[in-house]
Amino acid sequence: MRTRYSLIAALVAAGVVIALFVVLSAPDPGAGSPANVAGLTAAEAAAAREAKERLAHMPPAAARSGTGKFTARTIASAEDQFRRMLAVRGLITQEKERRALAQNVLAMPDGADLVRAILLDPALARAAFGSFQAEARFYATAVLDEMARQGNLDFVVDVASDLGAQLAASAGEIDRGRAEDLRGLAGVIGKRLGSRGLADARSPVLAKLGFGPGLARPVHELYVEGMFYGVWKAESIEQAMVAVKTL
Repeated sequence: MRTRYSLIAALVAAGVVIALFVVLSAPDPGAGSPANVAGLTAAEAAAAREAKERLAHMPPAAARSGTGKFTARTIASAEDQFRRMLAVRGLITQEKERRALAQNVLAMPDGADLVRAILLDPALARAAFGSFQAEARFYATAVLDEMARQGNLDFVVDVASDLGAQLAASAGEIDRGRAEDLRGLAGVIGKRLGSRGLADARSPVLAKLGFGPGLARPVHELYVEGMFYGVWKAESIEQAMVAVKTL
């Protein structure tokens, strides 16, 4: 119990800056006025120019070869979408653009299978994307976030469950990059389930993820940290604190 509350306290402390940012960036009551709409349009146009310039200044994408069942064209197409996601990082259009780019990946014949493989098969991710593999893993999670938003949370839960099992079975310290992958997937799940879903002791999602006495402690902590952030993002920090106390 002490460990659980210590974890919650650490999560809260780590998020103070984010909370302040959310408060300070809250929408103005007059945000819908013509002047503000015009200002937003101008800001989005400037963001589009900035993203285009960033993309132009990125090192050229390396030539890709087919890996596993995935063709060179599929891998190169996915990497192009990931690079465009990177180009909008921190811009006002980030969320909207990443959602559209994620939809492009999901529209590919093997898009969903590819993002799953990127997260579950490190050797394939390295072979397919080379030095870009860390970015590919990060944005694969963004694609799965869009899949969950469209209603297919089960696919995301399956990927998280398999990754959690892999990390629980690994010898020694968990790879930090893969730990971040699991934390990110847990955030997607927490955001979609919400505090009520996480409070349901009979939740099939929590059962699929292995919550219970047999769940490896490092994996449990990664799940809790990710879900805390997911609920916080979707609801509030208070709801997030309540939700993770039950896990």
